[in-house]
Amino acid sequence: MNSFSNGLGLAALFLILCGSNALAQETLTELEQLRKSAEAGESATQFDLGNRYLYGDGVVADDFEAARWFREAAEQDNNNAQYNLGVMTMQGKGVIVDLPQAIEWFLKAANQGDAPAQFTMATLYANGRGVEQDPLQAHMWFTLAASGGHRAAAANLVLYQEMLSDRQIVEAQRLATAWIENFNMKLTDDENTAAVRTGEQ
Repeated sequence: MNSFSNGLGLAALFLILCGSNALAQETLTELEQLRKSAEAGESATQFDLGNRYLYGDGVVADDFEAARWFREAAEQDNNNAQYNLGVMTMQGKGVIVDLPQAIEWFLKAANQGDAPAQFTMATLYANGRGVEQDPLQAHMWFTLAASGGHRAAAANLVLYQEMLSDRQIVEAQRLATAWIENFNMKLTDDENTAAVRTGEQ
């Protein structure tokens, strides 16, 4: 009876080990596919691979590798990667601290409509950190981030408005409206260009 029970226990353990090994193999295959796609220049998978290295998801956490893959994606205008690379460059995580370079990445992402990057730009202009303090630019970026659903930006916008004159608020709102119009125009141009290219193929 005991030997039979032990035999069942060993068989169950063997099945568990085989199952966990298969799961590890599946994860490895998925990671290999992700890496191949990233190495082929796919910005979305480069961003995903950067996140895996940043958080140690299926790989050993490595800030240097995370920053490398974020940079690959950021240079292809991936706004999520641009924002993450901006944060890492500001903090000196995986790269040397370089505030002007971080601001460049934040601005690139912000100009693509990335709400967290827009909020970051707003706080930088509000505090004069790395840029000349500019209440109009701060208000504009708070407005844009808030319109993108960023809750902290919406809360900060209400508080920040109380420190500005009515004239400053009107001007900041004009800047935000002009930014949105330019952004929408660029989107339309990009869509038209894409449609033309599709039609040519």
